[in-house]
Amino acid sequence: MEQWLLVSIIIAGYLLLTLTIGLMAGRRSSDSVAGFVAADRSFGLLVMYFVTGASVFSAFAFLGGPGWAYSRGAAAFYILAYGALGMAPFYWMGPRAASLGRKHGFVTQAQLVTGRFPSNSLSSLIALVSLGAFVPYITLQMRGAGIVIEAVTDGHVPLWLGAAVAYGIVIVYVLSAGAMAVGWTNTFQGIFMVVIAWALGLYLPFRLYGGVRP
Repeated sequence: MEQWLLVSIIIAGYLLLTLTIGLMAGRRSSDSVAGFVAADRSFGLLVMYFVTGASVFSAFAFLGGPGWAYSRGAAAFYILAYGALGMAPFYWMGPRAASLGRKHGFVTQAQLVTGRFPSNSLSSLIALVSLGAFVPYITLQMRGAGIVIEAVTDGHVPLWLGAAVAYGIVIVYVLSAGAMAVGWTNTFQGIFMVVIAWALGLYLPFRLYGGVRP
């Protein structure tokens, strides 16, 4: 079997496993708006940790950031600064927002803000800004998936096809199971990444250099 075909089979198996986990996770949520959008507010520390991590470890983190660091050098350190500064406020704001959401039944950013400042115009503006930020973000992820799949299959699976398949998988489990599917697929993929990172980190030094030593 040719190597690119074997790689394609592995990728397909991984995507199907992710789809299965997403669809199965959806059985745990209720048939309500809160269930679909906020997973019935049931995520604990572990799932929220990986959901937050998934928003940070994007295609830019794996492809764009390292590529920029390679081509621009130390200028890329600002990525660490804005990443930390962007997430730090949630340490204080997150629990307060969650508390207000549970108390008043908010499930979107627009509801949270307009609950304090009632305005249909403000609600529409927040929705448009959120959509405007989300579209390029999801486009970046799908293009990144297509680039990786095209690279590891030596071009036999073109960028558009790899991106379309990855996007299709995400659409199916998100539309079928909502936030619950997102949470548990992120958790699975996060744990998978950690296990692979540790396995390679321990295996490669022994395989290439005979062990870890000073």
